[in-house]
Amino acid sequence: MSLPTVSIVVASGAGGDFLFRCLDSLLAQAAEAHAEIIVVDRCGEATLERVRRTYPQVIAIAAPTDHHPSVPELRMIGAKRSSGTVLAVIEEHCIAPQEWLRTIRESFRDTDAAIGGPILDHDYPRIRDWVVYFSEYHNYLPPWRNENRFVLNGANIAYSRAKLLQLEHLLTAGYWEVALHPELAKLGAFRAVPSMGVYHTGPFDYGYYLGQRYLLSRVWGGTQRSTAGLGKRLTYLVAAPIFPFLLLARIARRVLESGRLIPKFLMAVPLLVPVTMAYVWGEWRGYLGGVGDALERVE
Repeated sequence: MSLPTVSIVVASGAGGDFLFRCLDSLLAQAAEAHAEIIVVDRCGEATLERVRRTYPQVIAIAAPTDHHPSVPELRMIGAKRSSGTVLAVIEEHCIAPQEWLRTIRESFRDTDAAIGGPILDHDYPRIRDWVVYFSEYHNYLPPWRNENRFVLNGANIAYSRAKLLQLEHLLTAGYWEVALHPELAKLGAFRAVPSMGVYHTGPFDYGYYLGQRYLLSRVWGGTQRSTAGLGKRLTYLVAAPIFPFLLLARIARRVLESGRLIPKFLMAVPLLVPVTMAYVWGEWRGYLGGVGDALERVE
């Protein structure tokens, strides 16, 4: 059986060196597999010019300028421009190990809607970057088992392009994990591939991350609000004060399961407390008043 063709989509929304580190990690393996790399950028002409000059083999697309496009919209533009049978999405904050693309091609089955892998740490020298990692990716820490798994992260995932585009009307709606994945799972399997990990990189300014965490959580809560019943929304709004403690306990449990990161987690706890509060405050605002303009402000 021949291996699938792959298009890799990177949404460029944050700026800085993140995007270029990500592209550096993809070039050789994409060339070997004859895969296309598509960057959809909202940071401006300077970023696009650098991509086109330094990476001529990359398809660089400017996002619309009549509004501030969200990350899902950037990915949607890349998905519609792509030509591969599999659409691989990697976050610009991540770098791909040498075998990442080969793993996707060899693992993807015709019956799959999506496959994904863990988010690996980059052995950060600063505690604040461990805070970002534990807060953002605690559900995706290794180890993983090779099994069906619905909870896959949009920073490291590969979709059946044909199945994805059947749901084109959902591709600009909030988190893909909330709005798109439940419907996409009706079209095929969601599977975990343990060897498909990517490394999440830093650095992140702590104040910047607190703001982004609030915005991300408001998008999450606002997206959930559209499908959650009144009882669930009221329960969340009333019980919200205890949720930072529950979230911190959940992060701790996942770190304990992973084993080796316990010392880093203990050092990160003081900075994790405000993050969990921002996390819950954003969700509370989303449940109460919807997404607002948070999706457009997420980087």
